[in-house]
Amino acid sequence: MTTADTTPFSERESHSFSSSSTRHLSIHELMHYDMKGESLRPIEIAGDSDSDKDLVINTLTESLQIHKEIMERLHSEREAFIEKMERERNEEQETTRKEKEQALQAMEDQLGRYERLESAYNLVVAELETKKTEYKKMESRFYDHVRSIRPTDDDLSTIQYEITHLTSQLNNFCMGLKSKMDRSGGTAFVLKRWQHREHDIRQCFLSHDGDDERLDPGVLTLFTEKFVMEILRSELFDQPIHAGVSINDTFKTLSDWIEERNSHWANRLRQQVSALVVRQPGDDEKANMDKALATIVDTILDQLSEMYPRIKDGDSQRKKVDSIVSRAAKLNLAMKGQEIKVFCPSIEEGVARFDETMMKPSSKSDPEGIVMFTVSPAFVALDPKDDDHGFVIPGKVFCKSG
Repeated sequence: MTTADTTPFSERESHSFSSSSTRHLSIHELMHYDMKGESLRPIEIAGDSDSDKDLVINTLTESLQIHKEIMERLHSEREAFIEKMERERNEEQETTRKEKEQALQAMEDQLGRYERLESAYNLVVAELETKKTEYKKMESRFYDHVRSIRPTDDDLSTIQYEITHLTSQLNNFCMGLKSKMDRSGGTAFVLKRWQHREHDIRQCFLSHDGDDERLDPGVLTLFTEKFVMEILRSELFDQPIHAGVSINDTFKTLSDWIEERNSHWANRLRQQVSALVVRQPGDDEKANMDKALATIVDTILDQLSEMYPRIKDGDSQRKKVDSIVSRAAKLNLAMKGQEIKVFCPSIEEGVARFDETMMKPSSKSDPEGIVMFTVSPAFVALDPKDDDHGFVIPGKVFCKSG
């Protein structure tokens, strides 16, 4: 076997390629591909020896092989990157699709809940409107019932206003009488009417050092108000039903008997009888009530004439007293017509101590101490079933410390 036979095929091929290539090169240079893939660059071959040419060829072959491997690796990495990106995109799209489906499902669920809530709301609104209508009907029937058993349309709020208005009107009337006052006659009237309290009157209002035995005008005005209010209370507010009603005493006996057994029935009886007195009194009973009110006016004017001699001059003062008595009479019937009892509690003069919840001091009165004189009574409305339902209008009192 010759040397040529023992040479490896690859070497022979390279040698043949080298010889063939050398023959086609008219100049001693070779071209190889730039690894960056941009252009062909000539390589200068310094000599023409075969070994140099083989070296260049081997170098080019190795470079091509390396380039091929690099390209294959880049291609593989590119394919892997593309596959990865495609996979991530698919995963992202799948995630987005699932999120979208979940959002749509949540929206549908929320819409379903909204529709159910709206349906429930509409049902509640319809029921509420129905109940409002029923309530209005019940309220109307209730007020019709109340009007049927009450003598007036007054309730506790209007009664409070009327009491305040009455006491204010009475105070203004008494203050307006000062110009007609006779201090000597007034002092005599006060000491005569409250002779059982003469000692207290002198102790509280008369000077022990001076010679003047007359009460001051302010004190006489205070006792004028006290006198009128005592008449109104005894002849109107403390009456079982109303002034001039023929069955006052009989009604009181019956009402007290029922009160011991059933207070609700007693209150209802009081309401119904008061309403009957107002709406269907009968001619005789109406005449008796009118006469009783006129008698109250006459009594007030007759007795006050001792203190105010000119009070009967003309009709102006009588009209004022008549207005006060008429207002008190209407107030009395309104009080008697309530579901709960409205009354004037008793205050024991000379014994009771000042209670700010039930009393307010008059002018020149000590702010606390013993209640010496009650100028006007307190008005109280109490509901035994509800402490918040009712009112207390304090009475005006004159107190003395000690």
